[in-house]
Parts: sequence; structure tokens; C-alpha cells
Amino acid sequence: MRRVLHYRLYGLPGERLERVHAQFEALAAARSWRCEPPWVASSRSRSLFEMEYFRHLKNEDVADSTAAGFIKMAGDETDALIIAIFMRDLSAEYGIKTTLKDDDHPLAKLRRLEFDHGRLPSGQSLEEVLAKRPVIKRVRGERILFYPPTFRLHSQSPPSPEWAYALFGIRAYAPTLLEAEQEALKILRGFGHLAG
Repeated sequence: MRRVLHYRLYGLPGERLERVHAQFEALAAARSWRCEPPWVASSRSRSLFEMEYFRHLKNEDVADSTAAGFIKMAGDETDALIIAIFMRDLSAEYGIKTTLKDDDHPLAKLRRLEFDHGRLPSGQSLEEVLAKRPVIKRVRGERILFYPPTFRLHSQSPPSPEWAYALFGIRAYAPTLLEAEQEALKILRGFGHLAG
């Protein structure tokens, strides 16, 4: 059975729902997903599935979520990480609470994440609790390594403000994980063309 990530937004003003729907649509279109693309249901949803999902959620929800959704994972931890960062960013942008629940995540500390104004309940940032080692993504038999901003090559080096990525002995940086992934995939395609 595939892992399922559930995400919810709490306290989002009704006038912001259209923008959040547009942000989810933009995220879904921004990259190719191994899992199904992310989506969101709210009182402003128009598709039957989203309306029914939100209606059922509201019937059983005691915390009064204003938008929610889920994705079924397909073995790509990068998908899960991008969703976690996206939920953190929505929390920070709107000053709201968001949650991400992944009961089957291999790391216990990442099974349930809650963000309030973009921070974890402990006051830490997401990057501070991410593993201090790279996230590995396999594409066409090649490994792409993504290093969170808190990653340090050695104990004396300062953390980078950006995500690093490495493949084929090349290391580069990008402001976000999404941009790092896109750039790494461009490099991979370029090397594929060279190999003929």
C-alpha cells in the first residue's frame, strides 16, 4: 500500500482561498511528480471529489480546517519534502497553522509536522530538523544529492543559505529545493545528450 501524506490549513481567511488554490495549481504544474500532483479542497472547491472530500472533512474535523488535501506517494522523497516546504511557506505567508501528517514516514520526527507562522512548535525552522545529510533522488539510474541549507561539509564550515545539489561531480546552489531540482534535472538531461 502506498504512503499517503495528508495536509491541512487552519485559520485561513476566506478571501485568501482562491489564491491558495492558485498556488497549489502552480505547484502542481511546476515540476513532474512521481506521485499524483498536489491539490487542495476548501469551501471554494468546484470539482465533485474536492467538494465531497472537504464536506466529509468538515463533518469530522474538530479543529476547523479551512483547506486540506492529500497525495499518495510513489517512492520519491523529494515529492514529500517539497510538499513539507510548501506547507511551511504557506504558513509563513499567511500567518496561519498548517499540518502535514505522514504516518508511514521512515523518520519518526517527520511523521507529523505542524507549522505556525512558518515555524515548528519548538520555534525551530524546518531546515533545522531536517537530516544533516543529503536527500538522494534517483533519476535514470543516476543519483542526485540535495543538501539542505543546514548541511555542513565539515564541522567548521558555515551553513549555506541555499540548497545545494550535486551530480556527476558537480556541486551547485539554488535558493529553493524546487529550483535545485529543476537545475539538477537540466544538467542530467545535458549529460544525457552528450552521451548520445
